[in-house]
Amino acid sequence: MFNPASQLPIALETGPGRFNPEALSMLRTIGRGADGSRNLSREQARILMGWLLRREVSDAQIGGLLLALRMKGESAEELEGFTLAVQQTIAPMVVRTARPVVVIPSANGARRLPNQVPLLAALLREQDFPVLVIDAPSTEHGRLPTEPLWKALGMHVASGVEQAQQWLEQNEAVLLPLNTLSPELHRLLQWRNVLGVRNGGHSVVKMLNPLQSPSLLVTAYTHPEYAQLMQEVLLALRQPALLLRGCEGEAVGHPNRDTERLSLYADGAVQKWPAGAPFIPCPHMPDGLDLNASADWTHAVLDGYLLPPEPLARQMASIRNMCEAIMAPASTGANALAIATPLTCSRAEDPHAQPR
Repeated sequence: MFNPASQLPIALETGPGRFNPEALSMLRTIGRGADGSRNLSREQARILMGWLLRREVSDAQIGGLLLALRMKGESAEELEGFTLAVQQTIAPMVVRTARPVVVIPSANGARRLPNQVPLLAALLREQDFPVLVIDAPSTEHGRLPTEPLWKALGMHVASGVEQAQQWLEQNEAVLLPLNTLSPELHRLLQWRNVLGVRNGGHSVVKMLNPLQSPSLLVTAYTHPEYAQLMQEVLLALRQPALLLRGCEGEAVGHPNRDTERLSLYADGAVQKWPAGAPFIPCPHMPDGLDLNASADWTHAVLDGYLLPPEPLARQMASIRNMCEAIMAPASTGANALAIATPLTCSRAEDPHAQPR
């Protein structure tokens, strides 16, 4: 049985830091309890995340800021500002590929059911889609992160951004560890080991896309109330994305039940893929914490001995449809209606008129 602690020793770089008097006003804004707290503006959130990433606040202030935001709950504007700040710190990736790169963040891993992220990536690769998995492994006890299973399957793990770009241009599926892409954000996530709760950085991981060439973000929410929040942020960022309720926190469909999927386009179009017809769930799914059994099951699906879970197949159909729409001439979100199976389409209000 896999032991996460043996692979992910807890380490956190802490120190006296630098007391930042400018952070006090933000602490007063977000730290006055459920009734008195107010949200930060997008620009304030961008500045604050920059301080956190560069450690331009003391450890005491970091703890206070992260807990205050957690208790208040991040707004869409705050999450947009946080994401913009992180994007400014990472090396932009530009790849030349015939199809958009499918970007899948992974930050939870498996618990009871097998981790389907490597399976989804491998199946997409078989259809000539380049796939980038950004891996931010959880240190939570009782989970199997994506990277050990990925390695057990013999799939590519990049040692740097340039190597990831090279593999993507060969239409490969590649895993890029978050601590390679953004050591600053990776360090911020480790504060969970001190504070006991997640922080806004974990939400940023789910919306982080380093590609500045055609790409599609495949991401997930766990709690239904976050669906609207993530939708607002992704539309504000003009990030093409397939948004769905994930399985144990990962951006893959639950193998035993279908769920609604949302296609979000850069022009503000939103498409809803309703849950499909009933299906027979896959029998004999392996224990999600059993690395060898999970690898054997994934190999069996890839080799054609077993069928992939039906919700995963439906998710792949949505991904193919979105990628075709993204690459279509004069592509807009509405173009996908000519390709897709029954769904509904609407256009969201663009909260920011200026181009980015």
